[in-house]
Amino acid sequence: MSPLLEVRALRYVYPDGHEALRGVSLSLGAGERVALVGANGSGKSTLLLHLAGALPAPENGVFLHGGPAGPERLRKSVGLIFQEPDDQLLMPQVLEDVAFGLVARGVPAKEARTRARAVLESLGAGRLAERPPHRLSGGEKRLAALAGILVMEPEVLVLDEPTAALDPRARRRVIELLRSMERETAVLLATHDLDMALDTCARAVILHEGRVAAEGALPGLFRDAELLERVGLELPLRYAR
Repeated sequence: MSPLLEVRALRYVYPDGHEALRGVSLSLGAGERVALVGANGSGKSTLLLHLAGALPAPENGVFLHGGPAGPERLRKSVGLIFQEPDDQLLMPQVLEDVAFGLVARGVPAKEARTRARAVLESLGAGRLAERPPHRLSGGEKRLAALAGILVMEPEVLVLDEPTAALDPRARRRVIELLRSMERETAVLLATHDLDMALDTCARAVILHEGRVAAEGALPGLFRDAELLERVGLELPLRYAR
């Protein structure tokens, strides 16, 4: 059976000559939770932009359901939550923002708002519906951004550093959300927070200098202190002495 999402020997060079991805290959099955970890500059964000269709992958570089997937198909199937939620929250009110993608897809405005409110309620964030995004806390903005992606019902949810700069309570909330999601939704979690990855994912892929340095089941992969040191990562707090 083919994986839901697959990357095959993906390479990418930025216009300035920087080679961000050097033959990255990975796969993600339906309902699977996989952590994508690596130090700054390892290529994580560049890879995520390819998966979401924001950067064009070369032909036969990214596959969905076993077939080559171009940017348009990826944008319909993959929901990317950026590291900075302000990059996604553009409307005057949270409810309008969450409903925006549905309206753009042709869903009637009333129905889109109803569905958006239901998703916010499911996340325990219904109180945010009428509030302007710029008046939200960092954790509330992440909830609003997550709602805006979940309402689109993507097959694959891609998160870029979802707990960056969050306080402990907001971080716990994000972990709870990931644990409670529909099981058929695949999740790729790019993070420096290895403890969060252990709490939410069963497998991890480690990127280093644009290549896959290692991959394997958790928690075993994150107990390898020598490997983590070599790729510029620290042991998870629960394993550190």
